Amino acid sequence: MTHFTALAIVKKPLFQASLIAAGFMLWMTTGTTGGQGEQTDNATSNTANAVVTKPIPQVRTQQFNAQLVARSISLYGRTAADRETNLGAEIAGRVEAVLAKRGSFVNKGDIIVRMEKNDLPQLLMRAKTLYKQREIEYEGAKKLAAQGFQGKARLAEAASALMDASTNVFTIKLQLEKAVIIAPISGILNERHVEVGDYLAKGDPIAIIADINPLIIKADVTELDVNNVKLQQVAKVRLVSGQEITGKVRYISRVANAATNTFRIEVAIDNTDLTLSAGGSAELSLPLRQEWAVKLSPSTLALDEEGVIGVKTVVDKHVVFTPVDILKADAQGSWLTGLGKNPEVITVGQGFVRAGDQVDTVLTRAQ
Repeated sequence: MTHFTALAIVKKPLFQASLIAAGFMLWMTTGTTGGQGEQTDNATSNTANAVVTKPIPQVRTQQFNAQLVARSISLYGRTAADRETNLGAEIAGRVEAVLAKRGSFVNKGDIIVRMEKNDLPQLLMRAKTLYKQREIEYEGAKKLAAQGFQGKARLAEAASALMDASTNVFTIKLQLEKAVIIAPISGILNERHVEVGDYLAKGDPIAIIADINPLIIKADVTELDVNNVKLQQVAKVRLVSGQEITGKVRYISRVANAATNTFRIEVAIDNTDLTLSAGGSAELSLPLRQEWAVKLSPSTLALDEEGVIGVKTVVDKHVVFTPVDILKADAQGSWLTGLGKNPEVITVGQGFVRAGDQVDTVLTRAQ
């Protein structure tokens, strides 16, 4: 009975289909695993035998010719008068007349202000009369002393009285001269502090005269550059108005400002026609020395890993990073030193290559 039952189960179609499916799955599993192993072995073999080649980047370069360019320093300063004098009252008195207008040009010796003389003329006449009297007395005493009729003491007294009278005449004359205020230098009467009728004490301010020919530019130079500045060196000056003129260095301080460690210099500018004014801002440009430099666009500049500014050039088909120093710059580009006389500069593609890389160059002509 049991044998019959098992045989019946085997003969059923469902059981037969299950056996066939199980065999097919076993075959698929075995065949796939073997194929994958064979493919893996082939890929490993191909990778080992393949040669990996990195493409050589292409950059555009340009050959430049260096030029001798003057290194210069730029300074900011102010215009000033060559000389400035302050006039004050030397005697007390009232202002009698004002003869110079504020802002006008005055020559040396011109009268600026005249003060009242009061009784000075009369005092001078009296002093002169007394002097003549003392002179006669001295001459008489000298004759008597020579004849032995008068002693040396009396002669000395007469000489002393004569000297006092002479001094008195001189003092009054000097006071009369000081009553007239004259210009000690030629220049612009920049300030006038008095008017007719003002009473002045000794020392009160009267006027300020400024000599603005030549006009002076005062600026400060660092301790690193001062030794490169020379007397009579030509300097370019740009005034706040935009006017550009030239001058010469006339003074270099040899003692530094303790607060800033800078040295004062002065540049003199011809101002014969007096059209330039003192007290304004000015920019100085002082050429120091000439160096070989190449003018490049700012786009060619790059930084290395340490932050040093430089330019990428090509030497023997390899990229070279060359540190540079910016000599001067303008709207068209920067003059750079340190590149030699005929560098081949990467102008396009420098951002995709590094120092030491081999490159394929396309050389373009300079415009």
